[in-house]
Amino acid sequence: MDVLGKTKDGAAYRVAIGLDGKPPVELWVSDALLSSEYGRDARVSHTEAYEWIAANQHALADAARVLANGKTPRAPYDGLALAEES
Repeated sequence: MDVLGKTKDGAAYRVAIGLDGKPPVELWVSDALLSSEYGRDARVSHTEAYEWIAANQHALADAARVLANGKTPRAPYDGLALAEES
């Protein structure tokens, strides 16, 4: 799992996740989810975001796997999105 930076609009962190030996998918972890998980309305710092992503990497991989199968993951991960393929 690698954090690739923010989306162009700055609303989410781009996270590359390898699933089951396949090429990595890009998961978008929104600022809204991070703020909610930290229990505040304001955006979290980059350090807090990276720490949360690292601490929740297994749950994020599970959610990415669910999204890759065309389904919706359970809350709070139901707001995650996979990047559109170009």
